[in-house]
Amino acid sequence: MTSHHENFDYGPRRPEAVTGDQPPPGLITRRRILQGLLAGGAVGYGAWRGLFDNPAVPVSDLASARVDTSVLEVAPPSGGVVEALVAEVDDLWGKFATSETTLITPAPVDQRVLVIVELQGGNDGLSTVVPYANGTYYDRRPNLAIAGEEVLAIDSEVGLNPQLVDLAQRQLAVVEGVGPTEGNLSHFEMEQRWYYGAPGGAGSRRTGFLARIADRIDGGRITGLSVAGHTPMFNAATASTLALNNLNQLKVLTKNDWIYPLYRSGMQSITGGPVAATLAETWGDLFEIGRSISGDIERHDGDSAIVKNGGGLGRQLAMAAEMIKADIGVRVVHAQMGGFDTHDGHRGRHERLMGQLNGAVAGFLDLMDEAGLSDRVLVATTSEFGRRVNENSSGLDHGSASSMLLLGPVEPGRHGEPSPLGDLDRRGNLKTTVPFERYLATLAQDWLGVESGAVLDGAPTPLGLFQV
Repeated sequence: MTSHHENFDYGPRRPEAVTGDQPPPGLITRRRILQGLLAGGAVGYGAWRGLFDNPAVPVSDLASARVDTSVLEVAPPSGGVVEALVAEVDDLWGKFATSETTLITPAPVDQRVLVIVELQGGNDGLSTVVPYANGTYYDRRPNLAIAGEEVLAIDSEVGLNPQLVDLAQRQLAVVEGVGPTEGNLSHFEMEQRWYYGAPGGAGSRRTGFLARIADRIDGGRITGLSVAGHTPMFNAATASTLALNNLNQLKVLTKNDWIYPLYRSGMQSITGGPVAATLAETWGDLFEIGRSISGDIERHDGDSAIVKNGGGLGRQLAMAAEMIKADIGVRVVHAQMGGFDTHDGHRGRHERLMGQLNGAVAGFLDLMDEAGLSDRVLVATTSEFGRRVNENSSGLDHGSASSMLLLGPVEPGRHGEPSPLGDLDRRGNLKTTVPFERYLATLAQDWLGVESGAVLDGAPTPLGLFQV
């Protein structure tokens, strides 16, 4: 597997021709430095060189640096000079990339939180991480392909869906080629395989993948949290897990007006035998958790940014944010967003879904920033499979490999191995280059410090994206 770490730019960028434009504040990439050198000539090159070589100039000031070459009659370099500048820019870029930047480094392993966002229905990887430089993509999708000028470029080959504009400004990694190596592309079957971390089928497993992680790191009142209701991922053996369906359930635990205190008192006074005693004890534990939540749950109603822009997923992640901030031991979270089974009307439907994903996850990360938890929380997407490469009139049928997104203290850029568009499987689907169990192993071992062999059969090798 290969990794592509050339680009440390977290701002949205569209594919562009080589021009003399300087990057706006906060947007410096190796490619844009090179573009500036080629267009600005020796004077521009000398100015950039001086900035990097002058220890008195902070790296943070480079983003706002401007070199006015409009009044200087210096021809752009050509011939051997161009090759010399191209070689030299690598040295300059190395100085920038290894200097102090805005990269978030991960917190200690025992403080880290994993937030899984499941894109239910089979998310199309080619509409999420768009291969805008590949002509085959446009040949196979004459109606549904996203135009190159709309894409938020990651590098000169691929870019993000244009609706992911806020996430493009974050510390983001994409893992390409993730999918099953066997299976029948049934929603139910492939969901079960992801839920149980079982590439050959769930079989006789009784605990889910996230539940097995929770069992290994159990140490808080609530280790596993589902904000999308019950999921087999959290069928734990020993760890305490909690499933919530909506914000109103969280309000039951936290509100102190009207009937809520009476309700809590009544539930804790249940009597009548061992079952009743267990219920009363369980409710008591839940209400104790409610007292730990200091945030104002009411602010996450319909007019808050995370809900307004993120819809149902925004509500789920708002709950997750409050539970994480309460510091009650939450280490693994599952959220879910449906609607990705786009057999028809793909372009408009997927565009709306990407907009909601952008709003929900960006809003959640903003809440983590405000709470000072940015180094502790990783958001990772999953989906049971991708979509077929060739379009089906207005839609896309079930496919295989897809691309996953990671946001948080992750090594930014491209990871995994792109599935070749010119070498499809017998069904016309992208071939899996990163078996999904390796992706799960990365989340378990590289992020949470749980050996992959302890929670996944065969101890799959992680991709090595984090500092453990």
